[in-house]
Amino acid sequence: MENIINYLKENKGAATYSAAKKLNVPERDILKAIPEEASYAPVDAFDDIVETVSGWGDIMMIVTNGSVIFEVKGTLPKGKHSHGFFNLHEKGNPVGGHLIADKFDGIYFVSRPFMGKESHSIQIYDQQGDAGIKFYLGRDEKGEIKPEQREKFMELKKRYAECGS
Repeated sequence: MENIINYLKENKGAATYSAAKKLNVPERDILKAIPEEASYAPVDAFDDIVETVSGWGDIMMIVTNGSVIFEVKGTLPKGKHSHGFFNLHEKGNPVGGHLIADKFDGIYFVSRPFMGKESHSIQIYDQQGDAGIKFYLGRDEKGEIKPEQREKFMELKKRYAECGS
């Protein structure tokens, strides 16, 4: 953990994904090292958190793997469990997909500046400590966090992040 803390001190503003790759550790380990910026919520809150976020309007959804960082701006569709997946589909919404929810084992509410700007996200991690999907709050035309989303994020964080890690 000390190597993570030292790296983040020396590389202020480093993205957690980049720090994890540089240090060859799961990204979740980076979040565990910064509890003042990343609050844990249990995975059993997944359904309620995703349902709640689906009502927030446009957000940024990010999926990463070893060779891709894929970003989609839009409204998170309402989802439901079926055939081993949490299916995100809603008529008229071009955003959709299938999450293998039983592979997830933790959720983090992250409030950490990115590229010098305020940033808040809900990040869902798998059993290996890799991010399955991240939901970043939307921004207005000036690039600022939408205030109504910030307020809803803080309320949801308060509700679940007090559950401890």
